[in-house]
Amino acid sequence: MLTIFGGIGLFLLGMTMLTNGLKEIAGDALKKWLNKFTKGRISAVISGAAMTMLVQSSTATTLLTIGFVSAGLLTFIQSIGVIIGANIGSTSTGWIISLIGFKISLQTMALPIIGVGVFMSLIAPNDVKKFGNVLAGFGLLFLGIDMLQQGMGSAQDLIVFDKIPADSIVSIFLLIVIGLVMTVIMQASSAAMAATLTALFAGAIDFEQAAYLVIGQNIGTTATALFAAIGASVAAKRTAMTHLMFNLITAIIVTVVFSYFVRATEWITIAISGNFDETLGLAIFHTLFSVVGALIFIPLMGPFANLLIKMVPERENALTRNLDESLIEMPSVAIDVSFKTMRDIMLELTKAQQLLMQSKKVTVDYEKKMLEVEEALHITRKFLDGILVTSKLDRTKLISVLHTLDHLHRLIKVLREQQKVEALYLQEKLMQDWQELLTTIEDKLTEDDRLLDIAIILEHTSQEMAEARRNKRNQYFERSVSNETQLDLAVSKVDALLWIDRLIYHYWRATARMAEFQSINED
Repeated sequence: MLTIFGGIGLFLLGMTMLTNGLKEIAGDALKKWLNKFTKGRISAVISGAAMTMLVQSSTATTLLTIGFVSAGLLTFIQSIGVIIGANIGSTSTGWIISLIGFKISLQTMALPIIGVGVFMSLIAPNDVKKFGNVLAGFGLLFLGIDMLQQGMGSAQDLIVFDKIPADSIVSIFLLIVIGLVMTVIMQASSAAMAATLTALFAGAIDFEQAAYLVIGQNIGTTATALFAAIGASVAAKRTAMTHLMFNLITAIIVTVVFSYFVRATEWITIAISGNFDETLGLAIFHTLFSVVGALIFIPLMGPFANLLIKMVPERENALTRNLDESLIEMPSVAIDVSFKTMRDIMLELTKAQQLLMQSKKVTVDYEKKMLEVEEALHITRKFLDGILVTSKLDRTKLISVLHTLDHLHRLIKVLREQQKVEALYLQEKLMQDWQELLTTIEDKLTEDDRLLDIAIILEHTSQEMAEARRNKRNQYFERSVSNETQLDLAVSKVDALLWIDRLIYHYWRATARMAEFQSINED
């Protein structure tokens, strides 16, 4: 049994290194690819499957999908398609093991690969090191399978699966639960699948038992997403619920028509290999499970999405609904989500100012919006503080976001000053012009490609305001000296001018940094 545990450990370590390495190599490319090829339902499913096969991790695909939904780059319905595709793509592990893992000497192949990979990760240039991690992970993965084979071969007498044959409802339920528990304990459906395939190859279990274990493992694989969704964003919770509902409903259907599934599996396996190879058959069974589920759910994506939206409604502070802590592990996605949050905060600030200028006093609604914005900015700052960037592109994007955060913080400080109400009366014409401009800003903030337009308008407005501040300030003091106005009133008007100048300046600089981010992101 110790050999089995060691084999599972090596397999999990190898899978983790392989997945992390592939994500590091192809992270930005995968992100652009997913955004480009998920416009339709079928293309979303195909993209999810292809990406999962590439990175060998449905969890990585799920996290990236959450990020895109949070950033507004994918609709929730499109994300359902990607999750369905990820389930299909996750079956590739079974194919690799059944076609390669039991046909050659894995230890002979794995050890040189591990050696080369480790040396590459230690002594190669930085750009090459990540490829070393991928190689080492690949080698460890197959070394783990080799140890599993050895352990299963010697542990057949210790495994009591012969006492739970798949011939009664109780036994079937028990096998499914065992498969579910295997995946929850290992925290990886690929490792549970590897252990099941190895046990089947060693003769410790028969094909039907293995198939029911796979059904349970498909339910158990949703546990990681469910755990990650606790206390996370609404997008994460809905995505986790999508994963659970898809796998659970599909599992129930497959269990009900199990005998037909087994016959279809046998027919396909014989057609491919000429005889019924059980390990290959199990990989085919796993694939059929996900494909049939996809065929059932794809036509029902709309109603399914509406159901999930009702099951997981938006939380109170809508401005921070997208800031999911699990995204911090994927810096590029986390930065994109932060940018969208900044944009939402800017829009809410614009609406708050319009409320202030319409009522010409601090109202309950205005104060409520300001408190919500302040809370959102605080949460965003904590979220950004946890992001660790490694690429030059992510570093540049993060700096732009941090500059935006700083100007939004200063903008809120300006709006909290007493002069905000005085300016409405002492500089009425300037504030009326600003109110008209805010209406334009609000309209453009809702359009994805208009940030540069806003920045240009505000830059021009800020320059005009700076010029007006200099001229009017001198005029007010000259009138005071000529006894045309009281000095206190002149000072108050100057304070109001300075307040408006700072307000417009920070608006301009915040939008200019957001436009800069958008420009970098589009290159």
